[in-house]
Amino acid sequence: MFSTMTKKGISILFLLLGLLTAVRAQPNNSSSNASNITIQELQPKINYTASTPFFQPIRKKAGLALLSSAIVPGSGQAANGKWIRAGAYFLAEIIFVGMHIKNLRDARAEERQYKRFANNNWSVVNYAKWLVEYHDQNQQINNPYINELANEISGVTANYDPDKDWNKVDLELLRNVERNTPFVFSDDGIGNKFSHVMPDYGSQQYYELISKYYQFGPGWSDFTSKYQLSWDGSDMSRYFFRGADLAEQFNDSYRLAGNMVSLLILNHIVSAFDSFLTVKIKNNRLETHTNFLNPYKSFSLKYHF
Repeated sequence: MFSTMTKKGISILFLLLGLLTAVRAQPNNSSSNASNITIQELQPKINYTASTPFFQPIRKKAGLALLSSAIVPGSGQAANGKWIRAGAYFLAEIIFVGMHIKNLRDARAEERQYKRFANNNWSVVNYAKWLVEYHDQNQQINNPYINELANEISGVTANYDPDKDWNKVDLELLRNVERNTPFVFSDDGIGNKFSHVMPDYGSQQYYELISKYYQFGPGWSDFTSKYQLSWDGSDMSRYFFRGADLAEQFNDSYRLAGNMVSLLILNHIVSAFDSFLTVKIKNNRLETHTNFLNPYKSFSLKYHF
């Protein structure tokens, strides 16, 4: 019995001694671990998991930032906290889009106004009758098609209604006359043939030419018959110049609308590259800061482009 109790006592004693040794050794282990902490472990850790999946890659990858701002100007800057630049690009986008829509709408309204004016005041019948009279007054012109045109429009008057007037004149015959009609000057000298032939009614070229080239001036309702056209336009009618002004007005609006598209594209390009450089510079600064805090690495400054 004594022997058994002695063995148990000795076992308990060794167990207590072991526990005491382990407790006393614990502070020494903590001190050792503390001495092994590196500077990298002390550096702040950025928890990107708190960011949304959309913005996290844009903050870290320059290529994605470029693509983001190329699609929506200012989005790459906003993802990286550059709010002023983001607002500037986004505001420019709104302004350019608004101005494009406005100028395009104005151009279409002004074009409709010009076409109404032309339809009510220019007639192909007037122009064809003047060509016949032009040849009658300038007998030196030899045109094999003029008699046929004269017979076709004999007794015909202009209604200033395109649906009616354009059915009174054979367009191909009219073009043949134009191709063989020269300019006659005030000294009875004969110059080059007419530079243009009548385009199809309603075409863009038709509305452009009738208020641009003096050759078509006699088609306007207020044209006073003249049979030797001057090169300075002094014999053109008031409606001719009014039509020219209206045409220039809507063409200017179309050009402004096109310029806004060019500025929109430029805004996307500049915003994209600005966003790309923003992320690149931020990443370079982070890399430099990391190298500076690490005593086991030499200091270096890197810029990646």
